[in-house]
Amino acid sequence: MAIVQLIIGGQKYTVSCGDGQEEALKRSAALLDERVSQVKKAGHVPEALGLVMGGLLLANDLNEARAKLQSQNGAAPALETLKNAAENLEKTADRISVVAERLENA
Repeated sequence: MAIVQLIIGGQKYTVSCGDGQEEALKRSAALLDERVSQVKKAGHVPEALGLVMGGLLLANDLNEARAKLQSQNGAAPALETLKNAAENLEKTADRISVVAERLENA
């Protein structure tokens, strides 16, 4: 297991991931950080809610991309890639949920 330092919404998080998955996790965190920053610009929200809302924005992007791919002919290979990305996003979201829960209980 690898340990990765991430900054999301101005907060530092230390998370573990499978060996070799560090860069993918950092890219996912950067996308989430971008969305959380958008949420925070819209108004003051608690940290955990900002993480959830950022994750929901990413999930919406993913759903829109899936729908677009499904409407295209011959999209099966791209759809498989998108499915893998969705699975990685779900794993990242699970990790974020654990961190958010810990913050709420702290």
